[in-house]
This record gives sequence, C-alpha cells and structure tokens, in this order.
Amino acid sequence: MNIIRWIVNLFGKKRESTSPTLSQTLHSTHVKAPVADIQDEEAAGLNFKTAIEAHQKWKARLKDVIEGNSSETLDVSMICRDDQCLLGKWIHGDGGKQFGVLNEFIELQKNHANFHKCAGHVLELAQAGKKSEADQNLSVGPYAQVSLQVVMNLAAMYTKVKKK
Repeated sequence: MNIIRWIVNLFGKKRESTSPTLSQTLHSTHVKAPVADIQDEEAAGLNFKTAIEAHQKWKARLKDVIEGNSSETLDVSMICRDDQCLLGKWIHGDGGKQFGVLNEFIELQKNHANFHKCAGHVLELAQAGKKSEADQNLSVGPYAQVSLQVVMNLAAMYTKVKKK
C-alpha cells in the first residue's frame, strides 16, 4: 500500500460527516497517488510515514496530559519549537535546501510551525487546569485542524518529490 492510500485509510473514516473526508480533500486538491506502484515511504531524505506517525503520537501524549495520565514532563517552550522533531529538522535542513521554493513545501513549513504552536497551546491549557478547553482544542479545535492539514501537506510533498 503506498503512503497516499495509507493516509486516506488512516483519516478517511475519522472525519465528521459534515466535513469532507481526507480522500475527498486530497482528490479536490489534485493530490493523487504516484503513477508507479511505490511501496517506499521515504523520499528526499525523509520517511514520510514515520513523520506522520510521530505527529499523530502528539495527540495521544497531549490527551494523556489532559487526563492526568502522563508521566512525562513536557515543556511548552520546547513543544512550540518546530525545529526539534524529525520533520522539523528536515524542513529546516535538507528539505528546505532542496524544496524551499515549492508552494507545497512553503505550506508544509507554515502549517508545521502552526502545529507546534497549537500543541504548545493545548499543553499550556492542560497545565493551567483548563482540561475541557484543552480537550476541545485537541479534538476539534485549531490543533485538530492544523494536524490534519500537516498530514495533507505531507501527502502533497511526498507526491511532488516522488515525481522528481
């Protein structure tokens, strides 16, 4: 299964019925699976599937903090940084050097930075005891929206770099 199909399967059934599915969104934005049957998750020095999975894990980690089930000591100032995770290091390093002028890359970079700001905000709310607000933000608010956008941006970048 190529990564585009994996992404569609991952998110296609989780969206609200009033919102378009990821499959519909990818189709409407002309993000299509590469013509060749590519099983490879890595392109241009980044394992796209691993990057997506790492960002998905943030939701579970933040949920644990909100519910008081986390043994981690998370620092808002570090989480807000978009240059510390695997994807961020690629964006600020080799990815930026290779693709910094592409619209798909620029959108990914912008949304990835926003993702980290939103994650930091959710953590800040949770640490301030505003658990309901943090959970709402995580589930359907800005965090949820930008998280999905980053996945869509990664799908677009993957498709773009695989065509080269």
